[in-house]
Amino acid sequence: MAPEDTCTAEPYRPYGAEIKETRPYSPCRAACPAHTDVQAYVGLIAQGKYTEAFEVITSVNPIASVCSMICHHPCEQSCRRCGVDEPLAVRHLKRFAIEKSKDYRRAKRKLVKKTKGRSVGIIGSGPSGLTAARDLADLGYSVTLYEKHPVLGGMLAAAIPPYRLPREVLKEDIDDIISKGVEVKTNFEIGKDTKLDDLAKKHDAVLVAIGLSLSRSLNIPGVEGPGVLLAIPYLEDVAFGRKPDLGKSVLVIGGGNVAMDVARSARRLGVEKVEMVCLENEQEIPAWKWEVDEAVEEAIKINYRWGPKAVKRENGKVLGLEVTKVLSVFDANKRFAPTFDNKVTTLLEADTIIITIGQMSNLAFLKDSPVKVDERGRVEWNPATQMSSAKNVFVAGEVVTGPGSAIAAVANGRRAALAMHLYMQGETIEGRLPAQEKEKIAQMPSEVVEKISKQPRMKIKHLAPEVRVKTMDHFEMGYSEAEALEEAGRCRGCGGGAVVDQKKCMACLTCMRVCPYGAPVVTSVSEIRPEYCQACGLCAPECPAQAISMVSYDVREIRNTLPTIIGKVDADRQEPVIVALMCNHHAKVIGVPNNVKAIPVHCTSRIDILDMLKAFESGADGVAIIRCGSGTCKYRDIEPRVNARVKRVQDLLGMLKIESNRLEILSAASNNGGNPYVAVCADFSERVKKIGLRTK
Repeated sequence: MAPEDTCTAEPYRPYGAEIKETRPYSPCRAACPAHTDVQAYVGLIAQGKYTEAFEVITSVNPIASVCSMICHHPCEQSCRRCGVDEPLAVRHLKRFAIEKSKDYRRAKRKLVKKTKGRSVGIIGSGPSGLTAARDLADLGYSVTLYEKHPVLGGMLAAAIPPYRLPREVLKEDIDDIISKGVEVKTNFEIGKDTKLDDLAKKHDAVLVAIGLSLSRSLNIPGVEGPGVLLAIPYLEDVAFGRKPDLGKSVLVIGGGNVAMDVARSARRLGVEKVEMVCLENEQEIPAWKWEVDEAVEEAIKINYRWGPKAVKRENGKVLGLEVTKVLSVFDANKRFAPTFDNKVTTLLEADTIIITIGQMSNLAFLKDSPVKVDERGRVEWNPATQMSSAKNVFVAGEVVTGPGSAIAAVANGRRAALAMHLYMQGETIEGRLPAQEKEKIAQMPSEVVEKISKQPRMKIKHLAPEVRVKTMDHFEMGYSEAEALEEAGRCRGCGGGAVVDQKKCMACLTCMRVCPYGAPVVTSVSEIRPEYCQACGLCAPECPAQAISMVSYDVREIRNTLPTIIGKVDADRQEPVIVALMCNHHAKVIGVPNNVKAIPVHCTSRIDILDMLKAFESGADGVAIIRCGSGTCKYRDIEPRVNARVKRVQDLLGMLKIESNRLEILSAASNNGGNPYVAVCADFSERVKKIGLRTK
């Protein structure tokens, strides 16, 4: 790429980004280790603003495509809809926005100017290493990634099976990062191709982000020898297309997510009989529930509450695993302390046994280096500075945090990048890194939950189990546009609601009277409680002092942008200029006639009297307020207030000698076939045409 092809554009920030940092986070955002602004990007998806949603997602997460496939989505477990019906399908919406932005993301890849005059070496290109590389490159540092595997991605590329993470998805994230000018050295192993000391001298700062690349084994009789494999070497064979000889039956020891990857990939390699054995019972098993359910669908048997005792062999060949009954896994203090009944044993037959009981880091390259390792074989580090015992060597990811998720490694990589930046700028690090724990909005009060209509989560289709076990292809089918828009419409907008400028507030009680959810509390001034507020926007247009604003959108945006949206009105036009302010809940795919200026809003409750008047002032021949069908609005008691506003504008139009029927409220549900938005807009346009085109 040519040196002059460099990036200087300011990063996109969603409306309200600054004020959100001063307020409690939405629970979904607080639960995300990287604090991705879920409410913001889901709201943008609901408006059809997919590239803007992509920008919000990737602003804090450079491996967003990866996470859209494999993230354990703690945001969903924290979704406040859990108390109503089902959580929002956040991961699938993320995937949709990213896939819709493919051309955009490729076109925006640019070199970043190296303005700092300093260089950084990053050992390991897993989630934390890639994240630090992106952030430091964006700050203007020269960055070099050192990866021992033939491709970038660390364990994402070398251990996660392709049926979970298609390699072309990982490549999109990596291409974004290296396009910034990051230098790459693959098949390069520290300790073998160069020493850590030499690397620390070459660069102004070094980051160790090597993850957990070694599998732990078991100290039981018969474990050494053919027929017993370790998880990571086995998964590397799968990832790089090397088919291990597994025989006709496989037994996987362990119950974590890695064990699920091992067992499910064995089925895809043609093994008919795949079993698992774990210490835990169905409630204690550490793998995610959906992983367990999908494994069972794929005819994988899980033997609960059995512990490995010995590998049984005959003439060196594995016969199976002798196991003993587990009485308990944890002690009274919930600490791991398994107990067994050694009198109860059985043999689980298998041709191949694969051990998946945990991972550790390969720290051999730290020998004789200034980076200290403690008595337990872990790197010594300061979490407040991300620094090791060597002054310019930093650490990030699972090498110091222990086993975790990809998104947690991303968060730690971001902290490390900031720490390295502060260090290289000669600034103090301690106390400057962001806190992981964030204050969040409380769960919805029961009286609010009762007022929210239930709407089922849009399900994701999977390939049938008997089909997917025959291929390493990805088995989840993504959302269509119509499905994604409908699912995004389920979001309650937590964290994006109303706020009061108390300097303007007159304590007139209007907000208290109009709010369907009881969010405002008025004393000498009004205060809107975020745990009650549903971000419907009904209060803002009703406030006589204009003291209420919304965190998630500009309440004056419509009237400020209408002149530009309408543009210069052609005096010789044959078709009327129609402004359609349409609710995007249930909108599906909008495709209105060319003479209709469609402005999606998250609810017609946010449309102000001044917005409607501004449309006519800017030259519109007609204005349509298009709302959900009766009973389908996701907010409560909206219709009477919107009706009253429209009636007020119609009266004002009459005073201005403009026909009042140039303004109508329409329902998208009134059309039974095709796209209802197209139909109602076309019908209204014809009615306005009969009234006649306006002249100024």
